[in-house]
Amino acid sequence: MKLKLISAALLSLVVLAACGDKGKKSTKTNTTTQSTEAKGENSGLKLAFVNADTLNKYYLYLKDQEAAFKKKQDAYEGEMANKEKALQNEFAAFQKKIQAGTMTQTEGEATEKRLGQQQQALEKRHQTISAEIAKEQMAIQDEFQKKLDEFLAKFNEERKYDFIFTYLKSGGPILYANKAYDITQEVLDAMNEDYKNGGSKKDAPAAADTTKK
Repeated sequence: MKLKLISAALLSLVVLAACGDKGKKSTKTNTTTQSTEAKGENSGLKLAFVNADTLNKYYLYLKDQEAAFKKKQDAYEGEMANKEKALQNEFAAFQKKIQAGTMTQTEGEATEKRLGQQQQALEKRHQTISAEIAKEQMAIQDEFQKKLDEFLAKFNEERKYDFIFTYLKSGGPILYANKAYDITQEVLDAMNEDYKNGGSKKDAPAAADTTKK
């Protein structure tokens, strides 16, 4: 189950569109104008973007969270598969006894009631685990967004960007991004270095226990 933890945009694109209308008129050629715009000189703003797909794929915090999440999910699926198989076997054995006439009506009713209760308990277990998984996903997403916001605020103290956007190749509000504004690798390297030094590990959300019975 892939964790998709990047929001569609860090800031509203309405601001970017408004800034575009403030560009100064120029009598230079189109090539010169485009070059000037790429440097952000027309609007007077310093802009940048981070590729969300790359951050999702290579940020070590997310990779570790995904690996731990998959491990718990596999354990849960194995647990549910074993319980479902055991219950199916009990149902099959019950039906054979009924067909063979080796079980009294009282015994049959008691067994039917017991198996029904086990089925309900299994369904409840499934619902409980699904809720725990959804809660854990949300906790990871919230924690990641918090770390990203805090990191970019500190990261930008020296770089002084006016806006840092996020770009997704798979969709999102930004349809095109000039690579001149791409600071993805710089951000990714710095965030991974911070994580390896313990800046994010200590704040990782507690994992839901999907193996308790």
